[in-house]
Amino acid sequence: MKIVTDISITSTPTRARGKWDPGALFRSPVQGAWFDPSDVATLFQDSAATVPVAVDGDPVGRMLDKSGNGNDAVQSNAARRPKWRTDGTLSWIEFDGVDDRMETAITVLDGAPVMTSCAGLSYLPGGAAWGALRSLVDAGIYVGLSHPSITGAVSNVGGAFFLNGVPAPNDRKALREALVAPAVFEGQDIQTASLSGQKWQVFSYWNTSPPGGRLFGYVDYVGAAGPELTQLRLWMARQTGVTL
Repeated sequence: MKIVTDISITSTPTRARGKWDPGALFRSPVQGAWFDPSDVATLFQDSAATVPVAVDGDPVGRMLDKSGNGNDAVQSNAARRPKWRTDGTLSWIEFDGVDDRMETAITVLDGAPVMTSCAGLSYLPGGAAWGALRSLVDAGIYVGLSHPSITGAVSNVGGAFFLNGVPAPNDRKALREALVAPAVFEGQDIQTASLSGQKWQVFSYWNTSPPGGRLFGYVDYVGAAGPELTQLRLWMARQTGVTL
């Protein structure tokens, strides 16, 4: 019997298409965060992470950071915890628009002067609450700021913003109107200096009344967008149920 072994380039195993995930961004030490509501094993009903989220409608007191940096999102007040929701295909964190929000501990953003953020989200229409792709908890620093009726700049730390892969409205009211439908919202070249060394949050702005809506996923990392941003955008689109 003759045994033939194929050692050509075409025989080299390749990673299956569609298997990329944001973990690829953090294989080398890079500061950032990755929140994935579709991975229920990373969600807990209490802030101490002792009671796992198990069924649709459970509160979320801690959402583990999958980047390996330990930047978990936490809500210690039981009355202010959002809920985990799933329709059997998509999963998301749902904020009630009354008092729900989650916060992340002080993070030092070192290694580069800029960072990249990407989220799958949607806001409830109407109301008067401010939303943000990322903001500080104890200071008025914001990225991707939006509001149902107030116009103005969407960032005070620079950056270029995109919605489903095309330039996003550079106005708070227009941006909120665009984010009522689920979308992939990203910011590139965001200045890290003003965002470093403080507590922060996604989806909401500072300590104002938080908006209602859904968060399907969130990733940020220190550094310029880089070639893997396209993969991140596609991954986030799948999480959000958006076709790009």
